[in-house]
Amino acid sequence: MPLRLLRQTNLASSAVVLPDELMAEIVSWLSVKHLIQLRCVNKFFQTLISDPYFVQMHLMKSARTPNLAHIWLDSWEDDDSHIVSQSIPPFNSLHNHPSYRLIDFVSVDRVVGSCNGLICLISSSYLSQDEWLCFWNPATRTKSENFRIFSDLYSLRQDFKFSFGYDILNETYKVVGFMAEIELGGNLKNVVKVFSLGDNSWRDIQCLPVIPLYWFDGCNNKDVYLNGTINWLSNCNHDFYLMGVIENYVILSLDLSTESYTQMMLPRGFDKGPKVQANIAVLMNFLCFCRDFERNHFVIWQMKDFGVQESWVQLFKISYQNFYSINGNLFDIQRLKLLPIHLSENGYTLILANIHKAPAFICDCRDDTIERIRITNMNQWLWAKDHIESLVPTR
Repeated sequence: MPLRLLRQTNLASSAVVLPDELMAEIVSWLSVKHLIQLRCVNKFFQTLISDPYFVQMHLMKSARTPNLAHIWLDSWEDDDSHIVSQSIPPFNSLHNHPSYRLIDFVSVDRVVGSCNGLICLISSSYLSQDEWLCFWNPATRTKSENFRIFSDLYSLRQDFKFSFGYDILNETYKVVGFMAEIELGGNLKNVVKVFSLGDNSWRDIQCLPVIPLYWFDGCNNKDVYLNGTINWLSNCNHDFYLMGVIENYVILSLDLSTESYTQMMLPRGFDKGPKVQANIAVLMNFLCFCRDFERNHFVIWQMKDFGVQESWVQLFKISYQNFYSINGNLFDIQRLKLLPIHLSENGYTLILANIHKAPAFICDCRDDTIERIRITNMNQWLWAKDHIESLVPTR
């Protein structure tokens, strides 16, 4: 909508161009950048755009608008860690897209997760051994205060893994930190803590019933957020020597509202073939499980009905033959350990990260063509997080 039409609305005048409800519906389709500009027009728009109901209305539309999507990546250049943003559509815009630098030379930030437009970061100082948690909205360019991590558990802090998501029932954002180890005899010892934005404090919750697979295959992207739950690929056998046996894999799901756990079975027949790496992901708001199949194909299953084991369906089966020749160059498929990052709205264009720090790929699933993503900087796709723009506040 042209801004000159919107500027005609004036609270000091009895004449209103459009009813408030219709005006809110129209402007809720605008990008965050345009809404921030619009907020400066008059008090009506300033009040409207700050209203929690409008923020939620805009968030729901952003989630359905592909041109507002981004991927946030951890990146290393010249021994300096920073975070970059890659716009998703059109997909070829991933090539040589400019970086967004977040960090200064005092701290190192890493992305814990992205949810509803907020990015959760952990900062650790070069000058001390302190660590902080903070929340950042890159669209509104706002950042929360820093929150200390586990001052009472300093000696264990380095072993904690963190996940980030939204508690739908209580309407708050939560960070889950956990540490787990297997004792002699196969007993699982673990600590789970939750930080709620608003309360701004850590507290203990029920321990993990099974152990997530962070420590056993070198992959640090094992947790995914989906509809109020955090989900980990886990192993239900606590014998250290059996931790890599794929037949023992389950998905552990934590409901952020009730703070209770559920274990979900994987697709039937998923364990056919040799012992290989597996992963979970969220694609188009569905939980997915993926793994190599006999070093011939990469297979992705989709859970159509969350929590229902019978609802698993095979979504894609991608032949490794398609990776032999990419952009005119031969590629060693033995270096392939794939992780799906993003699926386009039409359900055909898939971004695949490669766990071995090799290039990421764009796959057109209609004709099984593969294209290598070429970006000038050294992006770590393994830690990529899907992200949308929003007006969600950082406090």
